[in-house]
Amino acid sequence: MRTRFVLALGAVVVTAGALAFGYETVPATTRPNAIRLEHGVPVGVLDTRAGAVAAADNYVATEDDSLLSPSQIRGVVDTEWAPQERAVELAQPFLAAALAGEPATLDGLKLTAAIAADKLEAYSPQTAQVRVWSEITVWSSAVAPTQRWTLDTVTLAWESGRWLVTSRLAAPDSATPVPAWTSGHIQDRVSATFDARLADMSAPYYSGGAQ
Repeated sequence: MRTRFVLALGAVVVTAGALAFGYETVPATTRPNAIRLEHGVPVGVLDTRAGAVAAADNYVATEDDSLLSPSQIRGVVDTEWAPQERAVELAQPFLAAALAGEPATLDGLKLTAAIAADKLEAYSPQTAQVRVWSEITVWSSAVAPTQRWTLDTVTLAWESGRWLVTSRLAAPDSATPVPAWTSGHIQDRVSATFDARLADMSAPYYSGGAQ
């Protein structure tokens, strides 16, 4: 009995070792990245459903995150938008104010943008439409930290190996979900706290998945 047990145990050990070796030597599946950075601006380069969603998320977050810099906002729109739609987008109120340098007149104003949720509404290899729920937070020594939430429908066109924005339509405020509850204490919501705890941090780009 002991001999049979030893032989059986040896077989288990050999089998386990073979399985472990197999798992170690099987190469991991490499997924193509849905996003490529061009001069620091994310560009959607994957013509799939997930690639379209990743492109829309990045385009909304990057454009909103650039609203304090006239040169940056123009570069973002030139990179992310279809050529025939760029002038129309730059004429929108928030972007026009950014180009005029109006937000920069508020001393020390800071801004960050983030994506909360998204949904693919329509997709074909040539076009896609994505709904994006996002927020912008601004603060300064004179402005208490304040958020603005938007629910955008982003329409994309696939051209020359990349997704380009052809329209971005915001739902009216009455149709935009806005959080009412915030954790923490009152001292966590003042501009000095934001400056101290968020120093040297930056928003990520949203690489998405490959499907």
